[in-house]
Amino acid sequence: MSSNKEVSSKDLLFKKLVRYGVLAILTLIILFLIVRTFPNYRQFLSGIFKVSLPFILAIVLTYVLNPIVDKLTCRWIPRWLAILIIYAVFIVGITLLVYVSYPTIREQAIHFINQVPNLLETYRDWINRIDEVVHVLPDPIHHEIDELFVVISESSSSWLENKMISMGAISEYFISLAVVPVLLFYFLLDQNKMKMKFLNWIPKRYLKKTKQLIYHLNKDLAHYIRAQLIISFFVGLTTFIVYLILKIEFAFLLAIFMMIMNIIPYFGPFLGAAPAVLIALMQSPQIVLYLVIGIVVVQFIESNLLSPFILGYNLRTHPVLVILVLLIGSEVAGIFGMIIAVPVLVVIRSVITFNPFQST
Repeated sequence: MSSNKEVSSKDLLFKKLVRYGVLAILTLIILFLIVRTFPNYRQFLSGIFKVSLPFILAIVLTYVLNPIVDKLTCRWIPRWLAILIIYAVFIVGITLLVYVSYPTIREQAIHFINQVPNLLETYRDWINRIDEVVHVLPDPIHHEIDELFVVISESSSSWLENKMISMGAISEYFISLAVVPVLLFYFLLDQNKMKMKFLNWIPKRYLKKTKQLIYHLNKDLAHYIRAQLIISFFVGLTTFIVYLILKIEFAFLLAIFMMIMNIIPYFGPFLGAAPAVLIALMQSPQIVLYLVIGIVVVQFIESNLLSPFILGYNLRTHPVLVILVLLIGSEVAGIFGMIIAVPVLVVIRSVITFNPFQST
């Protein structure tokens, strides 16, 4: 009797997995096609990003800080007071960090801006050297390579121009970011009330399964977010040490960039290392070799030692699916899309693989 029940449970789970899997794939394809055919989809997504950014950051910070709030609350401290204590510690920590790091960041940022003309000059020098080599090739090949360099040059100029414009518009996000502490406070304070309000809308026959699903979603998402933040901090710190040893310019800024990009699986390390490699090329080809070796060692430690230990699992998802989701996220919303693509995949995977017969 128990074996029949086990078989029926597996059959039900398999059917559900197939049904939701096909539905998720079709939804992603339809959403992608709608977004791509929308005339001003970039502006549309930019508006959505500005509105959703404070909510996303507040949710991420809620997952990070909620265990601390729970532990403080268990010690007979009111929840609102526990949140205020964390805020006070956080503000003091950020103030000290800014006080210590601001001179370095300011100095490196000014130096980088002053070095932009030299970087562009080096870039043009590389193009000219490559062009000299290309001249000895047969005319058809030479012509094709010339056209390729024209496209690359125009794309690079356009990219730099867009980035300068977007950097000038960063102040637009400050008001949105100022809302994050307020949202975070209410998420930490009233999350149980919010959950109960949501559950009140669920029919009674689905209530138990919905609670189980929410539990598994929270567990998987919280585990992933906390693990990724710890891993990214480790990569940023160790990369910073490598940059200092090799005396790479703008080491602090480049390490922060690497730390942020490392959140993106597979592509992140390449994106994060690219600026450092380009700047190292201006210093010495030998430094580039040492830099690449150093980054490879850091990534090896992260991938083979740290990630399995902290994450405990490798997303339990095939790398091909992760790469596909990253490419879709990149196409729809750029770097931001790549950053949120994997957490979205974690949520979808949790919903699809949720087993209502499994005890929590």
